[in-house]
Amino acid sequence: MDYAWNEKPAPSPVHYRHWRDIPYAEGDDDPMRTLWLSCPQKGTGFATVVWFHGGGFAQDGHECPPVLYNGQYAVVEPRYRLSPQVKAPAYHQDGAAAIGWVLANIASYGGDPQKVFVGGMSAGGYLAAIVAMDPSWLAPYGYTPQDVAGLLLTSGQMTTHFQVKADMGDPRSRFQPVVDPLAPLAHLSPDLPPILLVTGDPACDIPARAEENALMAASLRAMGHPCVEHHQLSGHDHGGAFRSCDFLIERFLDKILADG
Repeated sequence: MDYAWNEKPAPSPVHYRHWRDIPYAEGDDDPMRTLWLSCPQKGTGFATVVWFHGGGFAQDGHECPPVLYNGQYAVVEPRYRLSPQVKAPAYHQDGAAAIGWVLANIASYGGDPQKVFVGGMSAGGYLAAIVAMDPSWLAPYGYTPQDVAGLLLTSGQMTTHFQVKADMGDPRSRFQPVVDPLAPLAHLSPDLPPILLVTGDPACDIPARAEENALMAASLRAMGHPCVEHHQLSGHDHGGAFRSCDFLIERFLDKILADG
């Protein structure tokens, strides 16, 4: 993680208005179910990126690509409950609640609810993928995957996450792939929103991480999905993929927003 939450520097007040610790789960003031929101100081109708931090569903902290704070986008950084205090599907419930809150409320902060992107790193990439791709997670809030403008997934697990498997009592190795209803790979569809996948080098990232992202991209293309990119960053390990993803994220956002 880049910072603990209480150490995270606020974005420049010249460029941003910011709100901390907004509860996103109705009737629940648990600090682990809150979000930080930063909006451009000027203008309205801006795009928003909801970014979930990584940490294997066991670590909490601030972790967000610096390029998202370039003054063009609103940025939402949700906290979510973690193991061992909770088990799956609590993480999924929190991720969906956070996205639902943003879709319902970002217009009142000046953002365009039709330009809400969702992304994350590692476990956060898995969380962004599963709650935005499986329609059942956003349905309680009145939304569908098509209400998300795009997915920005950095080295996320596209099979069922190893911590989720453990929570469910699955005794198999963390590296034995499982594609069940809690796997993003189980919810592929040609009408999903545009998807950016960034991973490290297959020889350096978490074992099989680059390959399962490649499978997801290839499968979506074969199904007729019109906009999916997968970039394997040569020589980059797991953390290196995150530290080097800024250009790819900015280019992808520019492309989708220009096309829209």
